[in-house]
Amino acid sequence: MYLNFYGLTEKPFNPTPDPRFLYMSPGHREALAQLQYGVQERKGFIVLTGQVGTGKTTLVHALRQRLNGQTAVAFVFNSTLPFDGIL
Repeated sequence: MYLNFYGLTEKPFNPTPDPRFLYMSPGHREALAQLQYGVQERKGFIVLTGQVGTGKTTLVHALRQRLNGQTAVAFVFNSTLPFDGIL
């Protein structure tokens, strides 16, 4: 199995994103820094967009961990509501 081949101790590919397995490319680092800045400086509504499979959900989970439960976070995904319905 690939765990032994790559020297892994647990499966990194699960249905629920796990920030422990987030690869922090320069783009991911910048996005996380911008998200954290936006939250800490109370910049209002923050949107994270990107292609499928680029780590957006995992990045948001990493942000939630960095905030240490000190900030209320609303995580809206795949919503069919109009914008007014989300508010």
